Order: sequence, then structure tokens, then C-alpha cells
Amino acid sequence: MKTDLSLSAAADFAAQLRAIHEGDAWHGPALRELLSGLSPAQAASRPFPKAHNIWEVVLHIAAWENVYRQRLAGMALDKPDEGNFPRVESLTPAAWEQALAHLERVHKEFHRAVASLPESAFEQIVPGRPFTVRFMLQSAIRHHVCHAGQIALLKKAVVPSGVPAL
Repeated sequence: MKTDLSLSAAADFAAQLRAIHEGDAWHGPALRELLSGLSPAQAASRPFPKAHNIWEVVLHIAAWENVYRQRLAGMALDKPDEGNFPRVESLTPAAWEQALAHLERVHKEFHRAVASLPESAFEQIVPGRPFTVRFMLQSAIRHHVCHAGQIALLKKAVVPSGVPAL
């Protein structure tokens, strides 16, 4: 991703959110690229017994992006209603597709909210939090990238080398 210094803060943050999620990310594969082709069994596999699996991380990212969007709308939220790492309720192919669709929907809503922010919004304090909107968005991007890296490592552990994900 190339940085355009003439972009407004909203356009810049929106471009970063698009790149880290959809493609052309500065750090490597974007989240959507990492998740592409993973089977429900691979997403639910737990190669490290005390670590979260890919499916749980997907639900976690979606839960927090929903919190960020709601905070931009003026809500004073501390954490996601569904919990920090929402529970995977069903391990079916339909449930995996639903989790991926939920992530896409939440990310689009968050992206849209960020893209529509006026320039004056970035230095405002987030309701109920001790930081600015700018700081929250910088942190949201770092959060997304950190968990994309986590998913990349988990994927290497659950998808046999040289065998494409199903």
C-alpha cells in the first residue's frame, strides 16, 4: 500500500483498513487472503492446546471492529457484548461461512463509518475512553494486523506444507 499524503485522515484510515483486510497490505497477505480457502475443520483446528484457533480469532476481530464502529457512533462501550473471544457455537460448514460473512459485514460497516468521519472527529475523545478517535483507529489497525499475523501462523500449523487449503 502506498501512502498518499494528500488524503484526508478519514480517507487515509479507510484506505489502510481496506488494504489490511482486502489486499495490498504492507505487512504481507491481507486477512481475507489468509482466510480464503480454509475449511471449517482447518479453522477450528487447535494446533496449540492453550491458544485460540482461527475461527475464534475471526469472531474476535469482528466483535472488536463492531465495538470500534459503535464507539464512532457515540456509544461508550468497554468491550464486545458477545465477549472478547466469542464462543464458536457450531462447527459446520454453514457456521464457518456465516462467521466469514459476519466478519465481512462488520468490517464493511466499520470501514464505511471511518470513511465518513469529518476531519474534526479525529482529535475528539472516544466516549467513555481516555483516548482520541485517531488513537483508537491506529490501535484498531494494529489489532487487525496483529491477528492477521496470528492467523498466518496458525494456518501454517493446520494446512500441510505444499497442499493448498480446501
